[in-house]
Amino acid sequence: MRSLLLASVALNISACDQVFTEPLFEADGKLTVAELDYFLGGMKEAANLSEEMDSCIKAQAERRAEIAGDPQTIDPESLSLPEESWVPLGKSDKRIILAQLVVTEASVFCSTGQEM
Repeated sequence: MRSLLLASVALNISACDQVFTEPLFEADGKLTVAELDYFLGGMKEAANLSEEMDSCIKAQAERRAEIAGDPQTIDPESLSLPEESWVPLGKSDKRIILAQLVVTEASVFCSTGQEM
């Protein structure tokens, strides 16, 4: 569990320079599988995940992204984020943050069986 979370944090930090210019995060509507896969693929490599764990995280991330909805219209309180921090963000920044959050929550759930 600890190595999985550390891998997630390291991936998110190391990806920041590339992510914020990535045209992948310019879609409209709910998060896409490609947006989730951007973080899932890096996490799988960094944490050396088993196929079973990878499948669990992917399924949970997709389910959570579906429930979360469109990052442009989401209520930031539903993500436990302060409105004053969320509202001014651009479309791609919201998509990046939501994708990271969804994948992180999914990885915690799959590795511990508990919500964050």
